Amino acid sequence: MSEPTPTPQPSADGGHTDPTTPPAPAPWTPPDPLAGTQPWAPQTPWSPTPWAPTPWSPGSTGTPGPTGVAGTAGGIGTPGDPPRPAVPPVTPVPPPAHPWPGYAAPGWPPAGYPPPYAYPGTPPTRTNGGKIAAIVVAVATVLVLLFCGCVGLGVLGSSFGDPVTSGEPYGDPGYGEPEEDATAGQPSPATTPSGGPGQLTVLYEATGAALVDVQFYDANGDFYQYEGVPSPWRMGFASNDRHRVQIIVSPAGLADDNQVTCRISMNGKVVSEDSGVYGATCFGW
Repeated sequence: MSEPTPTPQPSADGGHTDPTTPPAPAPWTPPDPLAGTQPWAPQTPWSPTPWAPTPWSPGSTGTPGPTGVAGTAGGIGTPGDPPRPAVPPVTPVPPPAHPWPGYAAPGWPPAGYPPPYAYPGTPPTRTNGGKIAAIVVAVATVLVLLFCGCVGLGVLGSSFGDPVTSGEPYGDPGYGEPEEDATAGQPSPATTPSGGPGQLTVLYEATGAALVDVQFYDANGDFYQYEGVPSPWRMGFASNDRHRVQIIVSPAGLADDNQVTCRISMNGKVVSEDSGVYGATCFGW
């Protein structure tokens, strides 16, 4: 004889389950680390599905459209709409007839429209007036240039005298005649300062070539230049400013291969001396 099944006791909440109560966790069994690995099997390779063309079958005819509109064309290969009627040719409009009796017919084409066939007019006839004017201008220009050239050559020739017929003696001066002084006609340099007696006694000396060019300052500090003076050349003066005492000597003319010498003495003592083939310069300070 079997035992009777016990009747479950009702819960305190009347048999209803609390929805906020989390469900009971399912039992979890950890994997066995000592278990053998399963063999790997490759995946099935992908292959495209074969394609076969669908056999063609004639479609249905066009479906009729609304009233007054041709039906639409059917599927591929179905006949389309019926052909349209041919466009009738355009008939030219004749010119208007006399609208009213007693009046002249209007012109054709109407006023304001160009004639149906317009031809260009005859080009103007060219004349030789332009060529003649150009020739006249060119000839006048040539004549003016020739006249100006002749006048210029005449003026240029008159500015140069003929050395043979000028009446002046040609050649070097005669033997034994004294040469003209190179300093003649030039202002004489001052030998005494204009501000009073000088405190320094200065002596310029230039020697070397037969003829020399000298450039110097005088007692007042004025600059002088003599060309082609005979050597030796000397000049003494008094000065108050030794910074304005200076002389430059160089060979005169073509005698540039002769050595020249300059010397400055102050109060009897040589303060500067220089020599050179192409020139020499001496200073007083």
